[in-house]
Amino acid sequence: MVGLLLMVSGALMGIGLLLKLVVGTYSWYTNGIETPSFLLLSANLLGLLASGLLMRWGLRMRQGSSMFRNPNANEIL
Repeated sequence: MVGLLLMVSGALMGIGLLLKLVVGTYSWYTNGIETPSFLLLSANLLGLLASGLLMRWGLRMRQGSSMFRNPNANEIL
């Protein structure tokens, strides 16, 4: 259940930030580079990355697969 909620929240956050990114890019192209929207675009891109990580985290919870390394395994890293 928690994994599903994480995936849904990541998807909704991604959609919202993608829309903000489109609006910010349009204002950046119309007003020029000197506007402070460049910082907002960077923050939106970081938020988009975070939403992708949320969805990935939720998917891993849903699948139930843990990919932790065994420290006692005799393997080459």
